[in-house]
Amino acid sequence: MIPKTRRFPAFAALHLLASVAGGHAAEILEGEALKVLERSGEVAPQDLRPFGEGSWSGNAQLWWTGGKPGDAITLAFSVPADGTYRLGAGLTKAIDYGIASFLVDGRDLTGPLDFFHDGVIHGGTVALGQAVRLKAGGHRLTIRLDGANPAAIKSHMVGLDYLVVARDDEGDLATLGPKLKALPAKVKADGLKSGNAEEAAARTAAAQQAAFTVPDGFTVELVASEESGLPKPAMAAFDDAGRLWSVTATAYPRDQDPGIWQRPGPDRVVVLDAPLGKGPHVARTFAEGMVMPLSVLPEGDGTYVAQGPEILYLGDRDGDGKADSRKVLMKGFGVQDTHTLPHQLTRMPGGRIVFSQGVLNNGKVSDASGRSFDFNKTLVASMKPDGSDARIIGAGLNNIWAWAHGRTGRVFFHEANDFGYSLIPFEEDTSYPSFIATKLHPDSPLHPPTAEGLNLGGTGFSGLAICDDRSGSFPAPWQGLFYVANPILGKIHAVRGTLGANGVWAFEKAGDLVSCADPMFRPVAITFGPDGCLYITDWYNRIISHNEVARDHPARDKERGRIWRIRHAAQPPARVTDLTKVPSSELPARLAAASTWEMRAAWHQIGRRQARETVPALVALVGDRAAATDTRIHALWSLEDLGHFDAALWPTLLGDPSPDLRREAVRALSSLRVPEDRAFPLLQPLAGEAAWTVRYEVLRYFRRAAGPVNPAHVGWLRRWSAEPAPQIKAGGWGGPFLALGGSYERAFQDFLLQLAATKTSAALAVESPWDKTLAREPAPGPEQAAALARRHAGVKAALAGADPAAGRALVDALCLGCHSIAGKGAGFAPPLDGSAQRDLDGLLTAILAPDAAAENVFRLYRVVKKDGGIIEGFKRGEDARELTLLAMGGTAIPVPIAEIREAGYLDGRSMMPDLTAGMSPEVVGSIVAYLRTVK
Repeated sequence: MIPKTRRFPAFAALHLLASVAGGHAAEILEGEALKVLERSGEVAPQDLRPFGEGSWSGNAQLWWTGGKPGDAITLAFSVPADGTYRLGAGLTKAIDYGIASFLVDGRDLTGPLDFFHDGVIHGGTVALGQAVRLKAGGHRLTIRLDGANPAAIKSHMVGLDYLVVARDDEGDLATLGPKLKALPAKVKADGLKSGNAEEAAARTAAAQQAAFTVPDGFTVELVASEESGLPKPAMAAFDDAGRLWSVTATAYPRDQDPGIWQRPGPDRVVVLDAPLGKGPHVARTFAEGMVMPLSVLPEGDGTYVAQGPEILYLGDRDGDGKADSRKVLMKGFGVQDTHTLPHQLTRMPGGRIVFSQGVLNNGKVSDASGRSFDFNKTLVASMKPDGSDARIIGAGLNNIWAWAHGRTGRVFFHEANDFGYSLIPFEEDTSYPSFIATKLHPDSPLHPPTAEGLNLGGTGFSGLAICDDRSGSFPAPWQGLFYVANPILGKIHAVRGTLGANGVWAFEKAGDLVSCADPMFRPVAITFGPDGCLYITDWYNRIISHNEVARDHPARDKERGRIWRIRHAAQPPARVTDLTKVPSSELPARLAAASTWEMRAAWHQIGRRQARETVPALVALVGDRAAATDTRIHALWSLEDLGHFDAALWPTLLGDPSPDLRREAVRALSSLRVPEDRAFPLLQPLAGEAAWTVRYEVLRYFRRAAGPVNPAHVGWLRRWSAEPAPQIKAGGWGGPFLALGGSYERAFQDFLLQLAATKTSAALAVESPWDKTLAREPAPGPEQAAALARRHAGVKAALAGADPAAGRALVDALCLGCHSIAGKGAGFAPPLDGSAQRDLDGLLTAILAPDAAAENVFRLYRVVKKDGGIIEGFKRGEDARELTLLAMGGTAIPVPIAEIREAGYLDGRSMMPDLTAGMSPEVVGSIVAYLRTVK
């Protein structure tokens, strides 16, 4: 007889091991759905589709990282009846997995099990010891780390795909597990080692130079190498004088060693003072004693540096060319994994600097103003130049090692792995899929793949550049292309990007610009220089993998590194001006330069000098419709940096045919802090705006504007969401998704509208000291869930004869003391406009079980005062002096900070009780009927 098997999917997390009616059935419990009772390190679901679709149950596992020998995690499971049971587990094996034992209710079942493998494989269903006698009800499964195989990388990870719970008489455990696909042979045999060249012989820079292949007309020139004082460069950046800055990272890799940043290290920040001529150039030391700095952004007399747990500014106050001051701007970044540290410092308009962090690090970060927040997993953030006002502005993907900023302000970046995100147009507030699920906000729609058919190959894209100089750079057909650095394959790929009429970018291969017969060529960063040439930072190493090869493997090169320049014969000799020495009066004209570097340097210098004498020229340039759009945009950015707002100028910008200029003009309203009552009339021409990116900035403006949002303005914004939202679906890694071309964009627009209407930060991870959770309501039990289901069914049955007019009277009386419709009502709770588009079950849950529907800032907020008094309501806001709560009806209740003992949200509790508890299904049905007419 074949035993019956019952599956419990990941969404069953609240009922992790439901009892099985009839008793005799093996249960398969998804690891990623099991409740974690106790933990050391990080425990989270991991998407395993990149390693083989269908080769893990549910394509995911419960992934334990950050543990060490002696640590343990404990999971909850239950059995339906007293009896003798055998337990089995589907377990992953990999090169960085540990040795662990399994215990049930404190009783050791297995002894140490070794999960080492030189690839990544599913280990099948492993029997967890002998049969055990268990009583009906809940039990504890503990996994204890005991060590690691001598051949393993000592990361001590554990992956639990599923747990099998079977009666002792139900047959072989191996036959009771799910049927999975065999892994691809290359994953079994080679693991993730592709791209490494452990036996390669190092070549001199001259010998390597002869091994390059480039298209006709191009040459490869050596700029610097270890022979001229530049070992293991991690990136390159040009300053406004045309000098090249870089950092060495000879200490890499050093995981799980936070103390290394507490003492001077072997690395340096270096400068090439005249990098454009014939090399190799000698690297001058600007700062020493560094430890694996990964990013540098020159500014003023020094540079920003991202190094381990900190972002620093190193200054040169006495002008001798060496750092003599050090200021910590941000600190507290996680350093568990040294290839996912903060990196890619990039200057953006509006006085912001962006940076990224990879998927395996977790920290508690403080900015220069002393504000602290959790900074976990893959995140994109920005800060002001002084390190204050840090914000999380994007979440997801796995490692983001490149940013590119086009001349018209469009921003692009990419995911390191070839999962369909090797080129992405970036939008602030966006969430993307990731190995470890990360969202900025629970309501964020996940962004679908943007380059799924590109298939560049590799798992480590780490450089991105745009050839967009108007002249003086690469000739056609190489001009106007994106370039992607692929250190796994040792290539620089060319990619053509086309923006469609529907606002969707399409990307296609345009050949390889650079390849190399030397397998140690590792292009980890690329940038175009002042001379229009492409500069390649070459890590030069046998080993490019971080996790798949031991950190101390002797094949890891610690000494060599190169910077290469790619030049075309058609490029004229470079005549580069030091923009730091150009008189301020001449800088506006430089914003029209053919060179993107020169244009950017002029913008930087205007802001850095606070050259207000340039305002008249800048205003004239921004308003000149005959000028190039990119020139006008850079002039606008310069006005932003000077804090200059000209109300007479903005109608010209907002009415311009270029969506790029309109977008930047709206964004500038936020950075210039233009009050809502002044901005709203200016925005009227955008009522019929078709460009999604412009709409997004309008919505962000209203979210960021000071003070409560005007309900009439929210009503104006809702016209963009009047039509039913398209729901076309698309596949891809991490999917399914809403498709690009209208469905995703509309969902993202409506998400931003929700944030604007409620003045909610997109990044709810960034919380104030008063935004913690004080208590959590227990999840509803089976009886409560059944009762709610019966109420749902009763209301649905009553809808056919429901009276919307009667429902309207009830909504006016009961709901508008907190909510609003068409601007009527208190309006601090979510507006009820658009209820007609809501899913019926979701609407019923919000009405019948408000505690279950309450989320985020709309949970009940409690303040406990030092005198013992308790105040509850909706948290409206806070400043340095007081918290403000709102009672039903909108009455403000200010509470001085000095009087507060503790304050925070009550999870699972709405501000209002269930006002429908005593109502019949017919009465509730009338409320639902009316709300379903509210568009």
